[in-house]
Amino acid sequence: MAEQDNYQPKPKKAPTIDVDFEKMKRKLKKIVPLVALPLILLVIVLNSFFMLENKENGVVLRFGQLKEVVTKPGINFKVPLIDTVTKVDVRTIYNMEYGFRSKERRMDQSIAAYDDQDAEAKVIVDGSNNNASIALIELIIQYRIKDPVNYLYKVDDVTGTLNLALEDIVRTSLQSFTLDEAKTQKELIDESIKPRLQKKIDDYEIGIEIVLVGTQNVQFLPSVEEAYQQKENANQYKNGKKEDAEKYYNTVIPKAEAEARRLIEDANAYKAEIIAEANAGVAEFNALYAEYRQNPEIVKERYYIEAMTQFLKNNQIVISSSEDQNIHKFYNFSENAAKNDVILGGNK
Repeated sequence: MAEQDNYQPKPKKAPTIDVDFEKMKRKLKKIVPLVALPLILLVIVLNSFFMLENKENGVVLRFGQLKEVVTKPGINFKVPLIDTVTKVDVRTIYNMEYGFRSKERRMDQSIAAYDDQDAEAKVIVDGSNNNASIALIELIIQYRIKDPVNYLYKVDDVTGTLNLALEDIVRTSLQSFTLDEAKTQKELIDESIKPRLQKKIDDYEIGIEIVLVGTQNVQFLPSVEEAYQQKENANQYKNGKKEDAEKYYNTVIPKAEAEARRLIEDANAYKAEIIAEANAGVAEFNALYAEYRQNPEIVKERYYIEAMTQFLKNNQIVISSSEDQNIHKFYNFSENAAKNDVILGGNK
């Protein structure tokens, strides 16, 4: 019994694995080329082509040197593992803000928020006329990439360079504008800045084209704003008075001119009438003179009769017969006096 209690089983030996490494090497040498070669070929094939969208250009470098700029959209070929292609969007219009920055709109905001950049926005206005004032200007420029090579490799920081160029042009340009022009004629500011900015960035060769310059707002400092508003109020008052004067002028002058034309027309008509009467009188006199030369006595008698007719027609006449039947006295009385004279004469 004691022997049975002290019995312990012998441990089993771990099975031994006989690995033939030489055999595995020989197999791997056969398998690896069969697997690696297709993979290498696949990588080479995939690396031999690149796709361009309609808005993209591809800048191809070979061993780090510029090879070409591909503009054809679609699938294009490149030398695998040697050529590298950088795609550049040449049609998208990019925005740059000056004097303010748009904040990211939150979900609970219906209106976009902005952050003023006063240090950047401050410019001197009307400096050329010794009437310099500080203004705050906010504007947006839009640009696109026109030269992918210059855009990628000429300047390290295109956006920073563009912003510095814009700041220089804005500060230089605004000095030639008066307060009124800066406040009310933003399109003049845009027209002044755009060509000068384009020339400056062309000199820098950063490869972009300015599409639009849009001045959003021009503000003055409070003291300048107050003086400007006073001036504007005075101008409005002056313009109002000028408009009233023009309305009065446009009302009165046409009437006066019409009255003057009427008087001139009446005078011309009267002149024509007098001349016509004079010509008629001259013609009548000439005709009568010719008749007088032929029959003087008849003409004298005719004139006498006409004169007496006119005399008797225009006067109240009383004829007094004297003792001398060859002499008749004529008296010019009023109607009542004539009647009385007739009565008195009858009584006699």
